[in-house]
Amino acid sequence: MLFTLGGIAALIGDHSHVATGTTAYDTDAVPFIWSSPIWFPVLVGGATVILAELRLHFPALRDGVSARQAVAGVAAVVGLYVTTALVHDGPVVPVTALIAAGAVIVWCVLGDGPAAVCGAVIAVVGPAVEIALVHLDVFAYHPDADQLFGVGPFLVPLYFAFGVVAALLGELTVARRPVDARPVCDTVSRGSGAD
Repeated sequence: MLFTLGGIAALIGDHSHVATGTTAYDTDAVPFIWSSPIWFPVLVGGATVILAELRLHFPALRDGVSARQAVAGVAAVVGLYVTTALVHDGPVVPVTALIAAGAVIVWCVLGDGPAAVCGAVIAVVGPAVEIALVHLDVFAYHPDADQLFGVGPFLVPLYFAFGVVAALLGELTVARRPVDARPVCDTVSRGSGAD
């Protein structure tokens, strides 16, 4: 379910990027789903699962997370993604500051310390992968949005928000399991509340 959710959210955001000219794909070597090559939702879906799993390896899993928070988090990340498409040709500092402010709000409202670590990991890895793909001529960012080694600087806070929400989704999957189905370490190390 997390894989599918991540893939669908990725398709919405990526379509917004392609439709507004924020990004353009330079290849048609693989099948496309909507505006994205098939590997794109697979990568994002896989990253969603990996980040959710990473969160489960940190202590103090919160048992108070709700499906409502998860829906809000996914909506916030999709909204930030679409916002990057709408403002990609604006001045780099205000655009990046806007997305960073949204990412900080997502973390403050929905995250905790371990979620911030998950966010920080993907905030480095995600843009690095995109930079590599740009330099392999797989796709390109609009010239007004390529100031970070060929990609948009707004990707760093966008990926951070994604990591925070993926961590929350991981906690939600554990919180919804019956207590007797959880690993012993999960029931012992569970905490409550955010940092």
